[in-house]
Amino acid sequence: MEISGTHNMSSPFKVGFIVEPYEESEASGMGYSVLETAKALALHAGPYALTLYSSRPLNPQLVPGFYHNVIVPKSLAGKFFRFLLMKKEVDVLFFVVPLLPLWIPKKIRTVAICKELTDHKLKSHGIRARSIVFIRDKLLMPVCMARAVRVLASSEATVRDVVQFYGVHKECIEVISEGYQDWTRFAAKAPPLDENVRPYFLFTGKVKSRKNVHGIIAAFISLKERIHSNCKLLIAGSYGGEYYASLASELKKHHLEQDVHFLGYVSAPMMYTLYVNALALVFPSFNEGFGMPLVEAMSLKLPIISSNISSLAEVTGDAGLLVDPYDTEAISEAMERILGDQNLKRDLVEKGLKRAKLFSWEKVGEKYSAVIHKFQTHVL
Repeated sequence: MEISGTHNMSSPFKVGFIVEPYEESEASGMGYSVLETAKALALHAGPYALTLYSSRPLNPQLVPGFYHNVIVPKSLAGKFFRFLLMKKEVDVLFFVVPLLPLWIPKKIRTVAICKELTDHKLKSHGIRARSIVFIRDKLLMPVCMARAVRVLASSEATVRDVVQFYGVHKECIEVISEGYQDWTRFAAKAPPLDENVRPYFLFTGKVKSRKNVHGIIAAFISLKERIHSNCKLLIAGSYGGEYYASLASELKKHHLEQDVHFLGYVSAPMMYTLYVNALALVFPSFNEGFGMPLVEAMSLKLPIISSNISSLAEVTGDAGLLVDPYDTEAISEAMERILGDQNLKRDLVEKGLKRAKLFSWEKVGEKYSAVIHKFQTHVL
């Protein structure tokens, strides 16, 4: 099914991008990134004709620009066979892996966009989850990556992962960093902060093991037991299940359940409020493809505590406190430094503002256009 949208047919060179996942509201980190990538491609279309594939019609207010919108099956299996049997609708097709480990006919050149390879480093739990990971990462991904003419990675850390796990030659991989969400757009509608939660450290993201929320909570418990402080910990992101239950149990055991607030999904205006009033963002994940919340915090003058591994150290640079994510005492001591050293906070804020300027979706669009130009001019 094809949706006739605003498009440019004057260019003979045809580019496709699979907008998956497509999320219009309460978008996850991956969903938001995919949406912004689609927007960046659409807004730079002109030298090329763009087709955006999605499982439901794209909202032109969310994705403005020049493109065709073609509807494809919703299921992963449906998408797999739709593109396996694909005719030469486009000259080059971009898609996100490992979310879509697609096998495309060789007549269509493909670009695999690799934002993260978390499951290679962190174990999946449960037979079903492990089975999915095995089929996707061990059976489908090697062929998918071998057929790709180019791989785009969100960080140098992801480049190393692609080389290590799939044997892709480094010269075939290009780094295109992510942009970030500009929360200042919601400042005018931002609600006031509940003064009872001040002062507080902030974590943003889904409450799950790979985000090291248990490490953050253990560090917070250690901080509260070591020094006298009325500081709180606010966790902004969806939560539930056994993992959350174990965190709640640990807090109850230390009588700190009133000092740690699980907020669940937070609206954009409220997210702005949380960022601009926090002591620091605490984000010591075990693995990330990029680490967008770090840049969001830096852009809003918020100091950051980040992991010294994966892409997080790369994104942070010297603009934050880097800690070993497996060392809860190191995380705790970094939180104590933020509490007690105003000069340090001022220095981190200044460096963070400068570093945040290195990242934007406009720059992402320009880099994608440069890659497409290489295909058009037969450099690739």
